Amino acid sequence: MDVLDQHGKQPRFHWLGFHHIALVTPDLDATIRFYEDVLGMKAGNIYPAMKQRGRHCFIKPGDTDAWGLHFFEYPDAEITSSADAIRRLMDDPGSADLYRFVPGALQHIAFALASEQEAMTLRQTLQQQGTVMTDIYGQGAIRNFIFVDQNGVQIEAAWEVE
Repeated sequence: MDVLDQHGKQPRFHWLGFHHIALVTPDLDATIRFYEDVLGMKAGNIYPAMKQRGRHCFIKPGDTDAWGLHFFEYPDAEITSSADAIRRLMDDPGSADLYRFVPGALQHIAFALASEQEAMTLRQTLQQQGTVMTDIYGQGAIRNFIFVDQNGVQIEAAWEVE
């Protein structure tokens, strides 16, 4: 495959999506329980700690070639949580918090769902767990809502408008 653009100057790549996203958690077992038991995702093998890396595993978000989320366990991990902003959005879906970013580089991770029915089932499951989440918002061709995992990381569930 020719990796140069039509002018022969800039490299051109055929990206296949993301391979994985690396995150930290203070409790790998609790993280695996949340993603498997609440979200229905599949955790892979747990790898032992070595050198500066804590125990770690990949959590695969559905039928994808991506390896998914790669969680590393660090008991002293400090994760910026936006649960308070999400709670304010629960009380007032039109709150200015909808357009604010939280401190830190990672704002949220968005996962695609196959249908609105699945999204409603997920919302019900999250509500039963007492998980903080926003209202459902329309974004043109998609609808979505945001919630926080047990670490405080914002997760977006998104699906195409039917």
